[in-house]
Amino acid sequence: MLGLSELGQHLKEIREQKGISLDDLQQTTKIQKRYLIAIEEGRFDTLPGIFYARAFVKTYAEAIGLDPDPLFDQYKNELPNPQREAVTLPSRSERTKTVTPPKKRNKKSSFLPALAAIIFITAVVVGIWIMAQGSGAREDGAIAPDDSENLDAEFADEVGIPEEPESEEETGTEETEELDEVEEEEVEPEPEPSFTLTFIESSGNTSYFEMKDGQLSDVLIELNGSSYIDVKNALGRVFYSGQPPTGEKVTLDLSAEERIVFNFGASQNVDFFINGEEFEFPLDRTHQKVDIIIIDEAEE
Repeated sequence: MLGLSELGQHLKEIREQKGISLDDLQQTTKIQKRYLIAIEEGRFDTLPGIFYARAFVKTYAEAIGLDPDPLFDQYKNELPNPQREAVTLPSRSERTKTVTPPKKRNKKSSFLPALAAIIFITAVVVGIWIMAQGSGAREDGAIAPDDSENLDAEFADEVGIPEEPESEEETGTEETEELDEVEEEEVEPEPEPSFTLTFIESSGNTSYFEMKDGQLSDVLIELNGSSYIDVKNALGRVFYSGQPPTGEKVTLDLSAEERIVFNFGASQNVDFFINGEEFEFPLDRTHQKVDIIIIDEAEE
């Protein structure tokens, strides 16, 4: 943005009128001080992701007692618009971490090895029968009586396989029908999760994420060891704080919130699930914070 930002100057004037320092605002909003200064100076392109511009301004305004909606209308030309401005961001495949449910086993794949085994055993039976025919010739040139039917029956009884079908045409028909039945029984894969959780960056022990096409309506925290847990929104409202015993399950419905910060004292002792999908901590450290902003695409 060129020149001074009218929106940034307006926010700064209200903040100073109410005697709120940048350090106080950082503590309240959980937004780093350098980003607060960038908002006041109109340098929205330095924020971590184009969607953070509106989210950070909204949090800033609410923290100093302003309604963000009139600000968006009045200064809409200053704020970046994802549909209007082109920005250089990593590709969606690089930035988006989507949990894919495990695929169900295809019943057809388990049927084919069994079919191959039956064909192999049948070939062995036929080979033995042919060898018996050749060895049945007498030394004087006479042909021994044909007892292949009895041999086949005895061998089938010994190895425990069914008798040969009467004709190749009937066998082919039966195998085709069985394959058709297996294909009909195939189970459609379960649909992938509708929400998208996108990793933005990590700073210190805090990792920032954006959630689109969903809400934090079903949050489950399960303890497999001892850990302090703290869950609050951007304005400091606490939804959970404490150190539950091992095996305890903490369930939360945060669907009405636009930003939530999860604080885990010992993340290695925590199993964290969001809307039924297990969350993988991005950092290899004990104390971790997860800061999630809900992006309402209708506002963009």
